[in-house]
Amino acid sequence: MAFFAAMDAQREERGLTWQEVARQTGVAASTLQRTRMNGPMETDGILAMARWLGRPLEDFILGAEKVARESRKVAQYRFNCKALYAALDAQRLARGLSWTETATQIGGVSAQMLTRLAKGGRIEVRVMIRAVGWLGRTVESFSDPSVTGKADSRPKLRRGWNSLRK
Repeated sequence: MAFFAAMDAQREERGLTWQEVARQTGVAASTLQRTRMNGPMETDGILAMARWLGRPLEDFILGAEKVARESRKVAQYRFNCKALYAALDAQRLARGLSWTETATQIGGVSAQMLTRLAKGGRIEVRVMIRAVGWLGRTVESFSDPSVTGKADSRPKLRRGWNSLRK
């Protein structure tokens, strides 16, 4: 709940309502509420909220303390799923792994979730966090100003990301 607590504290400090926060972040008020209820989150929405806070997403990810200390950069653009796929594929090949073995090492994702990244589009926060963590990179390193438009396909968001938060 650290992420929601940070959002709420910043909202109160700025004297804003949740509707005003929604307008400033470009994130629907219902999405903001899902952060409090540990609902499923889409990557670009959570990155918009982190930008509004002025903090890297790694500040709120359990186990990412070292990455957060080393890179204070906040992702400024949409998340590039195709770039994540390319990085995962390169690392997978370097380690001599199949997609199934890669998914097992990352944990909590399937091989299909990972290979679907090649199409671009949007992904769930928990997939992004685990995959970026496995690579030992920052979320910001996959933030790309050239990524625009709507998702090619939007996977169903089933679970929250609370298990990944502090």
